Amino acid sequence: MTIVILWTIVVHNMNKQVHLIKSDTDYAIRILIHLATNNKAGPVSAAVLVKEQKIPMEFAYKILQKLGKAKIVRSFKGPKGGFSLAQESRQITLLNIMETFQGPLVIRPCLLDDSACPVRLSCPVSAQLRKLQKNIQESMRNLTLARMIRAKQRNSRRGARATLKNKETTL
Repeated sequence: MTIVILWTIVVHNMNKQVHLIKSDTDYAIRILIHLATNNKAGPVSAAVLVKEQKIPMEFAYKILQKLGKAKIVRSFKGPKGGFSLAQESRQITLLNIMETFQGPLVIRPCLLDDSACPVRLSCPVSAQLRKLQKNIQESMRNLTLARMIRAKQRNSRRGARATLKNKETTL
């Protein structure tokens, strides 16, 4: 339940939205899923990732560079070079990815540093926000790349069965 809530949290403020997961993090997740599902073919070139994931080239390079610095992916030079996962997909979590691109997840600054809140001792929401932050972080820590891939594969199979069923119905 928390995972579903996490992916749909949007705060509205004067017709603007603040998204919990930014576009570079989303692109990174897509790149990592592509690398994980194509790992048997060897390193994947940046050009293939850009084309398959529909990510602007310069943005993809920046993302791959950050993923490399975080030791989530590794790069290979040469004509058959490219990128591959540096860790098992079951070891890479949504929290790892998000923190690589967005820094620590903090709902409010006072949750990171008690001295940032002048009313911390009498604050009516602090305990609840701490609990929410802990739940979100735990859900993100438990959501691995491997779990995302399994969910994607289940959804693809369901979609294929539904398409087949629709074709049988129309015949």
